[in-house]
Amino acid sequence: MFTQRFRNAALAVCFFAVAALAAENPFIGTWKMNADKSKMSGADALQNVTVQYEMDGESLKASVQGTTTQGQAENFTYEATLDGKPGTATGSSTFDTITLQKVGPNVIKATAKKGDKAIYMDRRVVSKDGKTLTISRTGTDSQGKKYQSTIVFDRQ
Repeated sequence: MFTQRFRNAALAVCFFAVAALAAENPFIGTWKMNADKSKMSGADALQNVTVQYEMDGESLKASVQGTTTQGQAENFTYEATLDGKPGTATGSSTFDTITLQKVGPNVIKATAKKGDKAIYMDRRVVSKDGKTLTISRTGTDSQGKKYQSTIVFDRQ
């Protein structure tokens, strides 16, 4: 009897701890790009994008899957702390480091670089209801052309 109550209490504590962590970072979870609401530009824009965010200790880790405009699969990961210090990207054809800085409870600023050159800068905002992630991006594509995009994701 005591063992069952202890187990149930432990499970309840674990459940509430996971819920509290998710509430602390509204980015955590799986997001799918909503092409109808997005306004993409730039030669390097990805299509059919899915992003999985998770916390790995103090770092936010992202796994990104998408398709280039030429139909090629593009899959990469990146990881960085939310204090503006550079983190690493693996598998991306466009950037190799990224900085993430939490500027509000639902807002992150991001800068991606290839070497010392900034490729794009984002303002990433999760809606108050937690269902929509909007990325406002300015950048320079691989052909040197400047662009602005709004990329909208729906929580899965």
